Amino acid sequence: MRETQSLYEWDADVSQLAQMREALRRRPQYASAVQRLAGNLLRDADEDPSLGGLVRDAGRTVAALSAMSLDASGGVTLPRLKVMIAGFGLVSPGRARLLLRYMQHLGYLEPDPRCPTARPMLYRVTQRFRTSYMRHQASVLDAVSILEPAAGRVRDGLATPGVMAALVAAQAEAFIAGSRQTTPFDLWYRVFMHRLAGIQILHGLVAQAETFPPRGKIPFSAAETARRFKVSRVHVARMMREAEHQDFLVLEPGAVRFTEAGREALDWLYASRLCVHLACAARALKALS
Repeated sequence: MRETQSLYEWDADVSQLAQMREALRRRPQYASAVQRLAGNLLRDADEDPSLGGLVRDAGRTVAALSAMSLDASGGVTLPRLKVMIAGFGLVSPGRARLLLRYMQHLGYLEPDPRCPTARPMLYRVTQRFRTSYMRHQASVLDAVSILEPAAGRVRDGLATPGVMAALVAAQAEAFIAGSRQTTPFDLWYRVFMHRLAGIQILHGLVAQAETFPPRGKIPFSAAETARRFKVSRVHVARMMREAEHQDFLVLEPGAVRFTEAGREALDWLYASRLCVHLACAARALKALS
């Protein structure tokens, strides 16, 4: 009961994220939870290339969560997807059609056979996508459980009817409500989060750093990074040069080193994400209970 109540205490309005981040940073398990999260998400992308393709930038990540949430509340249509992704403030609604087609290409969305003449066309999430996304959520909750062990109950109960739907609905609502808080880090998002594989490159650097926020050198090879994340070496080099130009990191022979501004952005990014996932795990646990 103490573990359950401890998790429930994180069920706060995301307008209080600043206070939640401060509370999170005081936890001795904070750095371990961040590095577990980064490592888990990298592993998932390696083991499931389709899922990995869908979490390679902020727009695709938003589209995945939106599709899962819309599927649980009436189905996915292009107009509904446009409205929802616009709410996140991270991707233009004009990109919705391409994102919808990409999810179809992956075998993650299909026309709903129950409504073949519906206009606009109604799509549903395939079992393949549901299975992949449940595994993704389990990886997130595994990291969250380092901070709050009761989150492990949600992870273990994701297949229970209603729990997955409650979790993704809570996440969509929370990330949309907190979207305005990203404004101070718009430049960081432009350099990393909106570029293909930028999120995964950050996960890779965080996962192998000795501390969090990272201090000191982190081994880095543009060629190896490009091969691992299936992008061109030119793409990686351009991203890292831009990050250095914006004073987020320093490029050194065979390594990178995050500056104070880079460490601040990383800390804000991962702390915010863990706080949202803690809040949503609490809400999902209430649904499970």
